[in-house]
Amino acid sequence: MRKTTLLSVLGASVIVVAVVFSAIILAFNSGDEAGRVVVYAAPTLAGVVEDAARAYGPDRVDIRSLGSVLAVKLIQAGRTPDVLMSVDWELLKMINARKILDLGFFRLHFVCTGNYSVSDIGRVRVGVANPNIAPIGYRALAALYWLSVKHNLLSLDEVSNYLNITYDYDQASNRVVIDAREFHARGRFIARDDLAGVGALLEGGAVDCIFSHTPFIISRKYAERFRAFDMPAEIDFSEDPPINFTVIVESGEIDVKAFRAFAASFTSSGDELLMTMSRLDFSKYGLLMRNG
Repeated sequence: MRKTTLLSVLGASVIVVAVVFSAIILAFNSGDEAGRVVVYAAPTLAGVVEDAARAYGPDRVDIRSLGSVLAVKLIQAGRTPDVLMSVDWELLKMINARKILDLGFFRLHFVCTGNYSVSDIGRVRVGVANPNIAPIGYRALAALYWLSVKHNLLSLDEVSNYLNITYDYDQASNRVVIDAREFHARGRFIARDDLAGVGALLEGGAVDCIFSHTPFIISRKYAERFRAFDMPAEIDFSEDPPINFTVIVESGEIDVKAFRAFAASFTSSGDELLMTMSRLDFSKYGLLMRNG
């Protein structure tokens, strides 16, 4: 009878891990090796990138849905795509792009099942995106602060404790610093990495409400299935918020401004896709242009 030693088991395990890791790396690079245009796209911009891909040639585009903060981390680590599509204009300062296409502004909404609304936020189960991965995550944290402090709809201590974050308001600068590096959801809050994951929580009934964007609501046809509520105008991020919000995430500090989406290219192939994308009517995705 053949004896199996601990050394042989460990050796086999190492081989398996190496094979799996190689497969992951191969899958990550497969689009580029096949000569396709690799796009890191925020879930919110799914409609834009899918339509652009159809116009450019769907077999020539490799779309990878990623939270914008995570996408920037990959780029900083050397995993640079041909195109990055993000919902946070402020992230541009963290990358070195060849060309930038302004996709427009949009709003934050609160989307609920049943008869819930924004006024029920203090008692419903809420789905939130990880602020270290997706910009909607830290904008939701800013909105939660405002709904607590200015509208008294929920307890700020509960938000801080259940999401493992801190809020620090400095009156002199009229600034709130949100430290989200140790973000972790519990209690009434359930977290997922990005908006697509949070949307799945709502669709599956795991939460009662989520924070979402106009483009995502349109792309998922949520208005037909759920109730999409406007946030208070001063905190819907169609404009810069009335007080300064700075969030500290794993990748650094970010000033939270109005929602403004962009597509950035890093290669000549990416430039070509941006040119195709520029011919789309962005208003159909809930993206609005304005002067300035």
